[in-house]
Amino acid sequence: MVALLAAAATGCAGNGNGLDANGNPVTPGAGGATPLTADFQSIQDNVFTPICTKCHIGGGAPEGLQLDAANSYAMLVGVPSAEQPAVMRVAPGAPANSYIIRKLQGTAGISGGQMPLGGPYLPQSTIDVIAQWITAGAPKPAAAMSLGASVKAVQHFNVATTSPANGTIASMALPQIVVAFNGDIDSTLLNNTTVTLARTDAAQSMQAMPPPMPVTTTVPAGNPSAILITPRTPLTNGTYRVTLQGSLANMNAQALGTDYSFTFTVDVLK
Repeated sequence: MVALLAAAATGCAGNGNGLDANGNPVTPGAGGATPLTADFQSIQDNVFTPICTKCHIGGGAPEGLQLDAANSYAMLVGVPSAEQPAVMRVAPGAPANSYIIRKLQGTAGISGGQMPLGGPYLPQSTIDVIAQWITAGAPKPAAAMSLGASVKAVQHFNVATTSPANGTIASMALPQIVVAFNGDIDSTLLNNTTVTLARTDAAQSMQAMPPPMPVTTTVPAGNPSAILITPRTPLTNGTYRVTLQGSLANMNAQALGTDYSFTFTVDVLK
């Protein structure tokens, strides 16, 4: 749901599970309505998990937008929408410029349909709470922030998820590729050698190593545990591989250690 970008293409619709009789979100498994508050964890528990993950979960999530608890923040905050790349899915501090709000309200000018696709739609009071969280800067869950330092001290720095996911097929043009880590990336290490994108099917036909394609790699605003890889030329139909060098590290100087690669295929019907 949400920047649910091309959920319309899949025909997937929210069915209202997670809403009480008054149209307000309820916590899954709870006996009654639990007040929705303007923090990410509450929004995740009351909206994204019970409603949006009907469609947006796993490697096959529409447009790679995974909205389960492990991946939703990295896939939303500071990340351009696939339908309208000039608009962020969540623009910290700017709800009116956040595609999630436009899609939930069915604002004129959006691509595709209002979300949840086909309804029932969220009441304006619920959308207003999500907008309040965005207005506050779209902060991470309080628990994640308080436990962040201790977790990062013991866990190995690695890739948490990617969009597109490894081995998947993208059925629409990809303005950006998203890579989310389990810690904040050291952005000073990002360059055209530590992060590369190559088209592999053309190289295989020539029996040669695929040359890297020109890309720009940035850290999304308000989302330091993710990177956006933006191809400088549109990705045409074909198979591509992203490679992250093992020298990439988090802010505690913990490196990936080994190179990490994933592949995906672009297959846009003409």
